[in-house]
Amino acid sequence: MGRLKTPLLLQRGHPKSDRLGRIKKLDLSNLQLRTKDLDLKLLNRMKQLKELDLSDNLLERVPEGLDLPCLQVLKCSNNQLEDVTPLQQFSALEEVDFEDNLYLTVNDNYKISSLLPNIRKINGKETSSLMNHVKILNRELTSRVTAYWEKNYKVQLESRTQARELHKEFVKSAVREVRYGPESLSDFTQWKVKMIAQQLVASKASGKEAVVVVEEEEEEVVERDKDLSPEAPETPVETPAETPRTPAGASNQEYVLKLSAFKWKKKLPTDSPPCKRARSSPPPPDSQAAGQSAPTEGTQGQMAPEGQESMELQPMHFLQCHSKGNSPDDFSTQLWACAFEPTWNEGTGLPRGASQTVATCGGEAVCVIDCQTGLVLHRYKVPGEEFFTVAWTFLTLVTQDGRKKRSSVLAAAGRRGIVSLIHVRAGFCYGDIRAHRKPIAMACFSPSRETHLFTASYNKRIILWDIGLPDYNYHFRPSQLLMLDASATPLRLCPVASCPDHYLLAGCEDGCFAWDIRLNESQKRRECEMEFLFPQGPGQALKRVDGLGFVSKDVVASKGCTPGSICLWSWSQSLAGRGDKRQVTAIILAELQWSSTELSYLTLSTCPEKAFVFCGDEEGSVWMYNVRRYLQQQQQPLQAKVAPTKILRWPDLSARGKKMNKTLINTAVVDPTFTYLVALTDTNIITIWKRL
Repeated sequence: MGRLKTPLLLQRGHPKSDRLGRIKKLDLSNLQLRTKDLDLKLLNRMKQLKELDLSDNLLERVPEGLDLPCLQVLKCSNNQLEDVTPLQQFSALEEVDFEDNLYLTVNDNYKISSLLPNIRKINGKETSSLMNHVKILNRELTSRVTAYWEKNYKVQLESRTQARELHKEFVKSAVREVRYGPESLSDFTQWKVKMIAQQLVASKASGKEAVVVVEEEEEEVVERDKDLSPEAPETPVETPAETPRTPAGASNQEYVLKLSAFKWKKKLPTDSPPCKRARSSPPPPDSQAAGQSAPTEGTQGQMAPEGQESMELQPMHFLQCHSKGNSPDDFSTQLWACAFEPTWNEGTGLPRGASQTVATCGGEAVCVIDCQTGLVLHRYKVPGEEFFTVAWTFLTLVTQDGRKKRSSVLAAAGRRGIVSLIHVRAGFCYGDIRAHRKPIAMACFSPSRETHLFTASYNKRIILWDIGLPDYNYHFRPSQLLMLDASATPLRLCPVASCPDHYLLAGCEDGCFAWDIRLNESQKRRECEMEFLFPQGPGQALKRVDGLGFVSKDVVASKGCTPGSICLWSWSQSLAGRGDKRQVTAIILAELQWSSTELSYLTLSTCPEKAFVFCGDEEGSVWMYNVRRYLQQQQQPLQAKVAPTKILRWPDLSARGKKMNKTLINTAVVDPTFTYLVALTDTNIITIWKRL
């Protein structure tokens, strides 16, 4: 947009005037404005301004120094605001709307109520109940901070020379030790404790006793917020010397080491022996890592036959945002799964389209990342957890005033057997579902029913849940709809693309199976209905299917049963001659050449919109296959394995002085438009590539 100019302000102001000082209402919405574009000198000439609309822009903060003494209504929804405290400069403010700012949570509602005594509405809601709750919290926190001073610090104050250091220590200690209220309000209460403690030490320094005025409490019952939030992540560590400074406007909750923290060259690494390392896997803990070997000689960099699309991708970011203790030296945390946030297509009513927001999981954290900028938009952490899977859905949420909004919700699960539900736009976890007694290996939502979630556990069970729709207070009621029994651990889940309400396909430790999931059947606990059989070479007993995905409504890509290859097979053709048989021979359309490694759990992904299959290997490469020519094919005698369209090589990379030439790619995923490719490694590095 660029910096604001007088003609634009006059054009968008009301009543119409040739002078800024006469304007009472100003609409600056939907102009792609950034904070730097706001000209304070021009805006400060608008002394009679009562209503300002800054919604649907790109503002990182409200600038200090805005002198708008009459401002009563401020709209700044759908921006990138990180802090509401600058709003205290508008002493006459009565209404404020800052919904749909990723970094703001319910804690900021409390901060506004504490800072602005005249505020009547926040995000369209009356504040009388909220203000009363703030008074209760303020009174109790003031009492506790004062008692903490009297008990631990008053007797230590012996001379003026000690006072300053003692006061600093007291403020830090009070923020750390004084607790009151639900954990979901910990950000507000810690902020408030710091203010109260600073006021207390200021009064001690001046030799006057602090006088705290608490207004009379209204006779109104205030329900405390239910504690649904996880423990807040640690303060970010300082980035190494070679890491760039945080860009202007970036959140101070950005837990990443940027691209320049890793030194890389465009030149491909020379051939070298494959890296040998043991690898623990999220499937059953007693699984043993096998030996590794390089891809078959002659396939490196080999292109597919003429006529297939050639892909060129540029590495954009290398991120390290899942570290234990936020340590930049952690290159051991394994990253397991990622998924792009779907976008809502109003024209078709389907949640599918271009997206640059991706969720990743590994270790104790789930991160939501903007692929274009490389910024971590949100980081959700649960100490003691190890997240193995993430899945997105769209839910229709109803606001307190009855309005309906489509919002994306992220489900994350792992070792504890608990599914955490995260409302990403609000920036917090609103609830947990205790789904299984053992770890959850995989979770996925039904493509046809927004609240239906499948979870697969090490206890050899798959459960279909209805997670319900949360109300405006985020109260929700999940229910179990089906329990599907497996003979071994389910690793990958795929509702069948052509009939997602009828069959669920799963890759398991002992093969590939399908269940009837129709809800009009009375039986709520079911055995598998079909087992799919794949061709095996002489002496091969491997049945594990650790990669599974639909490339079209009918064609499935699966990996595991046949070493060194990925199978493309037809769902409809396989079922055509089934009859009543439980065992069904998979009709193979093609075999895709892949790494000859014996390592398991290197997961494939698919992009049905572009007819592509992706799979990482033990060398840090991503194998890409354009399979469009096979999607309408009937069964034919199998020819030689199909070479990849392209192999995307791991760059020549170093981190903190250490070479990172080889790494396992646990999974590689692209957005529906194949603009971004995100690869997760077993060395705590997320790589983001962009298609040129």
